[in-house]
Amino acid sequence: MLPTLIVLLLVILAVVAIVWVVRKGPAHTPRPGEDQDTAWNDPITPAEPHSRPHDPEPRP
Repeated sequence: MLPTLIVLLLVILAVVAIVWVVRKGPAHTPRPGEDQDTAWNDPITPAEPHSRPHDPEPRP
């Protein structure tokens, strides 16, 4: 009974270790040409202030 319990605990420990490593995942290393600054937390500021669209020129 004791050897079975030890083997069962080792299997559970191995499964927990594998799940922990898979969930953590490898550190992200940017590839050449990949944008490193995504600016996900920068404030939103429009490049140009919003203006009303110009009315089309009247046709004769």
